[in-house]
Amino acid sequence: MPYEEINSIKIHYKITGKGFPVVLIHGLAEDLEYWKYLTGYLKDYFKVISVDLRGHGKSEEGEVEYTTELFADDIVKLLKKINIEKTNIIGFSLGGHVSLKIITKYPEIINKAILLSTSARITPDMKEGFKKLEESSLKGFDEFFDFIIYHVLPEDILKDSKEKLEIQKLELSKTRNINGIRKAAKSCESYDVYDDLNKINNEVLIIYGEDDTIISKTGINELVNNIDNSKLITLKNTKHNVLIERNFDYLKELIKEFLYEN
Repeated sequence: MPYEEINSIKIHYKITGKGFPVVLIHGLAEDLEYWKYLTGYLKDYFKVISVDLRGHGKSEEGEVEYTTELFADDIVKLLKKINIEKTNIIGFSLGGHVSLKIITKYPEIINKAILLSTSARITPDMKEGFKKLEESSLKGFDEFFDFIIYHVLPEDILKDSKEKLEIQKLELSKTRNINGIRKAAKSCESYDVYDDLNKINNEVLIIYGEDDTIISKTGINELVNNIDNSKLITLKNTKHNVLIERNFDYLKELIKEFLYEN
């Protein structure tokens, strides 16, 4: 898998498939492997570019504090280096923040956008949750995992996968960069593209779990009400991670069709 030097660090990315590009940007504490099932499907229709955000996966952390604008600048410069002039974009959670920053600051390079579990800013009813998220990251990866997992997965999956999740936590603790996670969590404090939403002319698909306890319905409504060409899909019995197994077959077709439509 290739790397490019961007803003004084090495950014890790992967390209599979052929066709019109689509860039996939993962969420907090994830890496490009988050997209492996979706990539396996979309690569038959698109050139799929998945990226490890700085401080995540195999991308370097760097020494500076993080902002959404810095994450966006990393992605835009990477696309320029690999000769991508225009692309679709899909962002999950923090990756949705980054996607919205790119759309509002560099609209000429984005065709269509899909936002999974994201918002235009941290609304007042989300601030306490995001504060606890950052605080948990200061206590180490295990504490962060224990906090976040109950906001990510619905109750039935948590109950049925208890032992599997403990094993996953142990494995991830060996590779996840908790300092990069902390810096990324802190970047959410200053994130705000709300005033620029009405400038977005792109087609935007917004996908949201109705039981999400990280992104509020207020945050979702701000997107829907201020992006003219947007469409909302709400998933039942789903928390923050919408790409769970029971949703996948439906979502992969929905995503493909949305990106394909003229």
